[in-house]
Parts: sequence; structure tokens; C-alpha cells
Amino acid sequence: MKITPATDSNATSIVYKGEAVGTALNFATLQWPDTIAIVGSGPSISHSLIRRIAPRQAVLLNGAIKLMETEIPDPLAIAVEDERFIWRHFDFLQDHVSRETTCLLSLAAIRAICALDKSWLSGRRIVLIRNGLAPYRHKRRSLRDFAQECPVFEAGEGAISLDPDRGTVPAGSVATTVAQFALAARPKHILFFGIDVNNSDQPRFYEKTSHSFSGIARAEIRILRAFVAIKRYADEQGIELSCCSSVSSLLKVGYPYDPTYYTRDAL
Repeated sequence: MKITPATDSNATSIVYKGEAVGTALNFATLQWPDTIAIVGSGPSISHSLIRRIAPRQAVLLNGAIKLMETEIPDPLAIAVEDERFIWRHFDFLQDHVSRETTCLLSLAAIRAICALDKSWLSGRRIVLIRNGLAPYRHKRRSLRDFAQECPVFEAGEGAISLDPDRGTVPAGSVATTVAQFALAARPKHILFFGIDVNNSDQPRFYEKTSHSFSGIARAEIRILRAFVAIKRYADEQGIELSCCSSVSSLLKVGYPYDPTYYTRDAL
């Protein structure tokens, strides 16, 4: 797979086995609302009144895409960074994601989609999730090297990119990646749903098993360091943050809890 600049300087052509299969737009060309809801698939989603999220405000991460079936039929975007989700749950994208929905996708996720059904990408609004520390067709590099070509905000041991079109700083969770896009959009308010982190061994809201495997728990310290940087930057910029999960690890690092969306009833 290759990505090449298109004739429009704000777009990139996605080429798979010599065939152009889609076009990716720059993040900066999209219109983002004043309130952005980042929705994960943690167990707490089952007790969240996510129907209260306004149309075209939610960015659905991985399995949260399934919420388009009933709860959030008109999201702002979906986001998939880990290609393993595509291999396991490509049917979520096929069944629920309309061609009008913006898709934030990593190169690895796009490659997996191409291997399964390259036609799925045709005619879609795609924004590339670019790994700033492992850039396309270049060697892996340090945060310091990345910061020489992209504005980066550091807080303690965490760091985020301020220009996702140049790349994001990965931290082991698509939630931290999408938060970098959200901050760059400069909204007034960002809400976090289902970003639990500490209970990732429990079934996600759409799973029926009693136990679930995830690498999130092992990466909790790294993820929270990134969320500390996210909060400190948001505070400096006057962007309000709210955690809508009463069990989220984000509460450990100072994110204020918003009980407005809690319900005892399960989805």
C-alpha cells in the first residue's frame, strides 16, 4: 500500500496494489463542533445515557461503532487505529458506517481494510492517523526528533501533538490519539465516554463473554501520562474536559466527573 499526494494539496491518494482505492483529507479541512464527545467501548458505556449526545458530536472508537445501530446513528466520525480490530470486527464497519461518516484511520487499519474489501474505502471521507514517531516510509524516531518538525506539548512524562496532520504521539490507546485531533479542533468542551482503562479485562459493552483480553491495562501508566498532558494543555487553552464514566482511570488524574449521563439501567 502507498499514500501519495493528490493533485489537491489538501488530499492524499491511497493506492493499494497499484490501484487508487480512496482519498484521505487533511484534518484541518474538516468542520468540528464546539462540543466533541469521544466515545470508547469500555464496560461503563452500558450505563451511560449516550443518546443525549447531540448528532454529529461523537467520535466512536473501535467497538463503539456498534452504537450507530441504535444509540448514535449520526456521529461526527469513527476512529480505528489498531488493525487487529479490523481483522476481528470489520463487519461493524460494513454494517453500520455510512459513506457520509468521516473515518479516522491509521495506515495499518487501511491496509487491513484493503486486504478484506478495498471497495469499502471508495467515496469515503478519510482522515489519516499518522504516527509521528514512526512516520510513513521513514525510520522510527524519538519524540525530540518529531518535535523539530511538529509542535508538541509535554507535561511530565506525557506528550501530545498539536498538529495531527503532521502526526500524533501514540500512547497505547486510540482515545489519546483522537483526543489530539479534538484538541487541535479547539472546541469549547470535550466529553469522554467509556474510556475506563482500569477495567479493560472486563467485557466491552457489546461483548457477551465474562472476560476480555486487552493490552490497555498493561499500558495504563503510559496512557494516563498522555491524558495528563491532554488535560494540562486543555486547561491552558480554556477547553473544558468532562469524564462521563464514574469508574474511569481519568478520574485519578484530575478529570472532573459529569454524572449527567449516568443511568442504572443497562443498554
